[in-house]
Amino acid sequence: MPFCPQCGIDNPANARFCDQCGAALIPVAPAAAPPAAPMAPVVAVPAVSSSSGALVCPQCGATAIPGEAFCDNCGAPLNAPARTVGPPAVPSYNTGVPAQPAYPAPQPSSYPPPAPSDKRLTPAPVAPVAPVAPTQPPAPVSMRVALAPSQLIVAASGAALPLPNAAQAIIGRGDPVSNFFPEIDLNPFGAIDSGVGRRHIRVFVQGGQVLIEDLDSTNGTLLNSQKLIARQPQPLRDGDQISVGKLLLRFSER
Repeated sequence: MPFCPQCGIDNPANARFCDQCGAALIPVAPAAAPPAAPMAPVVAVPAVSSSSGALVCPQCGATAIPGEAFCDNCGAPLNAPARTVGPPAVPSYNTGVPAQPAYPAPQPSSYPPPAPSDKRLTPAPVAPVAPVAPTQPPAPVSMRVALAPSQLIVAASGAALPLPNAAQAIIGRGDPVSNFFPEIDLNPFGAIDSGVGRRHIRVFVQGGQVLIEDLDSTNGTLLNSQKLIARQPQPLRDGDQISVGKLLLRFSER
């Protein structure tokens, strides 16, 4: 009897395929035969009944033995439900990327393009800049090193007494007995009657500024009606009033 190499069931002598599993049967013979080549898998198709009532194999059309599960001619299953063979399913590759929004098509601008102009831009002429003549800056006060051209004005007579072109000048009363003669001698303007001393005040330049200093005079010195402290210089400005004893003078820068 043919022997099923797959499930080990004995089949009828004329059977070519196992009635249990449908595998090709190996007939038992005295001489060992080479194993049959494996057959391609068969798609299970249900058996179709003929007009005479016998079962017909839907694979090869051979009449099947009643009660058998597989065709004895081709080994196709007789009672398996038919499978619909369709085109292979196409896998979906949707990775979850959100759909891009649809943007409206750009609309043409409602403004008409500017009309071409034939006018050519020409640069405006640049007026030449007149050179500015350099001006001589005024000499700083700190550059002053001499009393000149300052002067003292006697208030009673209006007489001008120019100060020397030097850094200092002693103003007082000349004395021939002691042979002392100051740079500005006030004797011609009543110095003795006005109480002017021989060395009454000193006018000098220091740091570019004209200063006045009382030299310990007996009758004192007033600057703009303010009594000066001896040996403490005070600045002199144009128009200041100086009282030497009782003689009134005015300081002028020129």
